[in-house]
Amino acid sequence: MIAIPIEQRLQKKVRNSEPKFSRLRVAADALARSTLRLENAFYEYRLGISTHGLYNWLPGDWSTDEHLYYYATSYRRIFRILDALRLGRSDTFIDLGCGKGRVTCCASLYPVGEVIGIEDVQELCTVAENNLRILEPRRAKTRIVHCRAEEFDYSTGTVMYMFHPFGQRTLAAVLSQLALGVQLNPRHVRIVYVNPVHEVVLRETKWLQLYDRWPPLRYLRTEIAQAVSFWKLADDHGRFINQPQS
Repeated sequence: MIAIPIEQRLQKKVRNSEPKFSRLRVAADALARSTLRLENAFYEYRLGISTHGLYNWLPGDWSTDEHLYYYATSYRRIFRILDALRLGRSDTFIDLGCGKGRVTCCASLYPVGEVIGIEDVQELCTVAENNLRILEPRRAKTRIVHCRAEEFDYSTGTVMYMFHPFGQRTLAAVLSQLALGVQLNPRHVRIVYVNPVHEVVLRETKWLQLYDRWPPLRYLRTEIAQAVSFWKLADDHGRFINQPQS
């Protein structure tokens, strides 16, 4: 009998198991998607709003490369993030690329100073505003602003939320605007980046530092499986907070 090295036996066992694990992964993913659809439908019914669906731009539109399509995060993910942020009355929550307003509506249920949804597509702004009118009771002052995120005035705002809404160039422009706003009005700022495709832009921004990161779930492909990164002002950039306003 020829002895087979243990490494080769393990590799063979893994190869033989791959089809089985692949089928299990597909089944788990399908089950997770079905569960999320039911959960999301329940929350839509409970809140009385309509934020589901997909929205994209026509081919050739200027925003195709940099301003991405609308697709809502699951309610489960949103509420987990909002709970982790421990929002308070001193917070102003800004939803960058708010779309139909799902995250904006959810954040308005928390006791925060103000919630602002920013969206550059008028059609989506109208839907978001309609959802806010329906939503009751809200615990925070809430409004939708129709403009490009890189042109917004960030002299207010303590929490910035985004679900991969931009390309790298636009994200860098938004961070430049945010830096200017924090210099004009020094304060603590946090950024939540869901599905952080262009996280390198934040990593290369010297005045930001990563303070938490939820890794993606390896065996699922739903939105609850996507990574989430949490950022704040870097410790050596406290001047943004402490410098006196002129």
